[in-house]
Amino acid sequence: MKKILFLSIILMITVMPLKALQNKYRNKEISLISFNIIIHTDTKKCLDSFESYFPAIKNSNADKIIAKIKEQTWGSIVDVLQREIGMIILPVNTFGDKVSYDAYGFPDANVSKAQRKGYSKYYMKIEMQIGPEPAIQYPVNYKAKKDTTNQSVKLKSGEIMPVVTITLTTYPDNGLVPLDKFIGVAESTKVWSTSNESILDGLINTNVTTDLSNFMSLINEAVNDLSINMLIE
Repeated sequence: MKKILFLSIILMITVMPLKALQNKYRNKEISLISFNIIIHTDTKKCLDSFESYFPAIKNSNADKIIAKIKEQTWGSIVDVLQREIGMIILPVNTFGDKVSYDAYGFPDANVSKAQRKGYSKYYMKIEMQIGPEPAIQYPVNYKAKKDTTNQSVKLKSGEIMPVVTITLTTYPDNGLVPLDKFIGVAESTKVWSTSNESILDGLINTNVTTDLSNFMSLINEAVNDLSINMLIE
């Protein structure tokens, strides 16, 4: 009997934080206020060599490679967080003409202005980095699905091993202090050749894979890792 009681207490301690987080965001509206992306010089150079593979865009001030990455990443974030966390993520144009937008059509507003002009329960900003190693120092409470130690493989010319880092920060509808900060990371498991266009699979076509051998599979994995860390925070 004591053993059953002990196991029940452990189960409650484990499940309660998960339910608390789910209840905080489940069925609550949240608006994006900014989506910034930084790509390491070497990684961008690799992507630029495939520029002709990316569709043209209307805005001459925008980079069509970044445009595609932001579009695909946002789609993945919306899909996963609505499904796994239960968030109601409002459209990127939910503010109408009340805030500024970047060259890619995403809001570019500070927290206070978004709170004044918006009406959602929560607000979020997204920071994404793509480079040769994780773009952050892992916080004490970070829990990854797999090893996230920095890569020690010595790369040759024309080779890359990209890492995608996505940081999502949430804010309340009143107040500038962040509520939560969540991180998702995905690292390529093998060396990529920059002469092989298959590293663009899923990004410029529908050849979606899950083997971390292309940019889109890394993006999706980072988003999944983000959602997992939101659930076990």
